[in-house]
Amino acid sequence: MNAAVRVGGLVSAAAAAAVLACAPAAGAASGGFQGTHELDGDSVPVVHHLGPTSFTVPGPFAVGETTLKLPTDGAPVEVWYPVTPASVAGHTEATYNVADWLPPALAKLIPAGFSVTSPSGGYRGVAFAPGRFPLVVFSHGFAGFRDQSAFVTSFLATWGFVVAAPDHYSRDLTEILGGPTGATAKTTDVQDLEATVTLMAHQNATAGSPFHGHVDTKKVGAFGHSQGGVAVEALAAVDPKVVTFISLAGATVGLPGNAAHGPDSIVPHQPGLLMSGTADTVVPTAGMMTAYSKMHAPKRLILVKGAGHLVFADICEIGAGQGGLLAIASALKLTIPDSIKPLATDGCNAPDLPVTQGWPVVRQAVTAQLRHVFGFDASAAGLSGLKGAYPDVVSADDSKS
Repeated sequence: MNAAVRVGGLVSAAAAAAVLACAPAAGAASGGFQGTHELDGDSVPVVHHLGPTSFTVPGPFAVGETTLKLPTDGAPVEVWYPVTPASVAGHTEATYNVADWLPPALAKLIPAGFSVTSPSGGYRGVAFAPGRFPLVVFSHGFAGFRDQSAFVTSFLATWGFVVAAPDHYSRDLTEILGGPTGATAKTTDVQDLEATVTLMAHQNATAGSPFHGHVDTKKVGAFGHSQGGVAVEALAAVDPKVVTFISLAGATVGLPGNAAHGPDSIVPHQPGLLMSGTADTVVPTAGMMTAYSKMHAPKRLILVKGAGHLVFADICEIGAGQGGLLAIASALKLTIPDSIKPLATDGCNAPDLPVTQGWPVVRQAVTAQLRHVFGFDASAAGLSGLKGAYPDVVSADDSKS
């Protein structure tokens, strides 16, 4: 399968075909990369002719993957990082099993040997590429899990980022389905993200760690999906190391239910990017636009035409050949609360835009935002002209300087 298709754990031939149909051919992309150069101590892929399709294909790195644990509560943290393409030869791509997040009472109902797996986009047991790379943290959605958006978390590693995604024990799938997570005390999601940054800084500073000298934690990017979008905006409000926040189908200030006090009540001054699917019934676009109006410039809003809530996750593609996650749960006699069923289906079925058709512009926008704010691309050309480059996918692209 084409390397551009494999990144992020696509799970079916139909999904692969949809991505290839939507993404420009490699020769047609407006940008190309040629090696890396050092900028402020970081190894940065060089992009020539930067444009709105430069980041629809993977960068020059392959992807390593490992799982760490937060010292605060033992929560797992999935980490994707840049490696050389030669280093993954002969290795098998990593996968994750959604059943691993089921509470024991539900997990015991699953027949022996049954699994609902998806590629997670990286390769385990592989050494870092030479160089140092900036840190980006990812926050999953309500009833989500750390691997839920591997299509973009793993993709960012190909463009020279270290991406760390913790399980939020306060609201991950295990917790919402009523099971114990093993934590002795629940931390907030912002605390989880702060602990993740601290963990990666410790790994970078520790001789003998595979991460030693490879992770730049002086400046941090943060992005999240749904409730995770709320979390990364709140993180930016309290942590000056966060240079940009990217909220995918979720934001905090300006949306119904935002807090009157604390981080959720503060509008960060860092550059922010909001993305929303216009057919999202979980976090409707109108609320995202209200949140956008409250943000400080520079800011950007991108609307994905006809897309639902899950265009920013792998979830619609997991078990798609078996009818999707809810159909699998029903067949296994697993009880899923009605309140969270939309979190497994919104955006997965016609007439919503197929999620794989939305993924290229999500990858493009997230990568371009991070590179521009980090100073890797002086121009914002990677964020300009998205509506013209993706006329069937992007319905609006607004920015304020």
